[in-house]
Amino acid sequence: MKSVSQCWNIADLASLARKALPAPVHAILEGGADDESAMARNRAAFADYALVPRVLNDVSQVDGAATVLGQRLAWPMVVAPTAIAGLFHSGGEVALARAAAATGALFTLSAMASRSIEEVAAAAPGPKAFQAYVFRDRGITRAQIQRARAAGYGALILTVDVPIPGNRERDRRADITLPPRLGARTFAAFASRPGWCLDKARHPMRLANFDDHCPRDGTSLSAYIAEQFDPTFNWADIAPLRRLWDGPLVLKGILRPEDACRAAAEGVDAVVLSNHGGRQLDTAVAPLDVLPRTVEALARRGGAAGAIQVILDGGIRRGTDMVKALALGAAGCMAGRPGLYGLAAGGQAGALRALQLLREEYGRDLGLLGLTATEQIDAGTIWRVPGPA
Repeated sequence: MKSVSQCWNIADLASLARKALPAPVHAILEGGADDESAMARNRAAFADYALVPRVLNDVSQVDGAATVLGQRLAWPMVVAPTAIAGLFHSGGEVALARAAAATGALFTLSAMASRSIEEVAAAAPGPKAFQAYVFRDRGITRAQIQRARAAGYGALILTVDVPIPGNRERDRRADITLPPRLGARTFAAFASRPGWCLDKARHPMRLANFDDHCPRDGTSLSAYIAEQFDPTFNWADIAPLRRLWDGPLVLKGILRPEDACRAAAEGVDAVVLSNHGGRQLDTAVAPLDVLPRTVEALARRGGAAGAIQVILDGGIRRGTDMVKALALGAAGCMAGRPGLYGLAAGGQAGALRALQLLREEYGRDLGLLGLTATEQIDAGTIWRVPGPA
């Protein structure tokens, strides 16, 4: 089997990850909601745009740096929060955070991480954000936010598109739970990946930021997580959370321009256009499809509130995807699965390879477009491809 150093794009790492993971675990990584059409549209949306290069410009020096969520980054990438990354490799969130720091990206730690807020902060020196859910027990949410602030995380990202869990049928067909359990249907799949099984035996699954709250009665982590989401969470809850956090506050899971404008009115600093990787509401609109209208709606608001940043999450697999998102008005891009492919394929080295590939592609694409800086990307950089007549 080839190594991560022989992978030349994110698709290569995804293929290697599939070979490293038991089929039920791979289903968690790759699965979406229902028929998975929203997940597919996230990727397909980028094909609706073509890039338009400028020529005869000096591109001997290209700088892809950008300021995202108050942080000056080497390139406009935010590593998305992904729950229980330790499921795919014991390096988990520490490995991902170190890879992000090494490539100059911003790392986001999920509240549902397998490594603690403090452990990740101590292990990785780069810029970090903390992603929170508003749970039924508001005390858990407040405590995690306070811990993140004390540990030096620079931004707080509230995920707002999970009032209830989505219907992930691929997970059900795979008969997968957290932590994974052996059964008649899954024994062969796990037995075929002894390396993964040994890794999990040495590093058991846990929700590190819930050590004082996880059930001791045999309830699975899957069931526990599902019980924590609060369907009553609403706009009135934003102001109290704003008072808990004095840094950049972000809402992740916005898909309507009017919701982005409402977020601006509530004092939010940025929004992440996201359909949760296609894992919540199937047939939901792709974030790229609503990006131009969202940016226009915020611009019409005018003033400081209209200037909140918009980050695009969903379907990023290439540097050209990033360029297209920025040309449509995004301040930065967020991606989760690419880093997890690398992590599953080769631990920290694989995660680093994934982000290095994307960063190299992004810088090369700027040069091929005749651009020398991220700020030069504009609406003229892309062309909407006419659809079928």
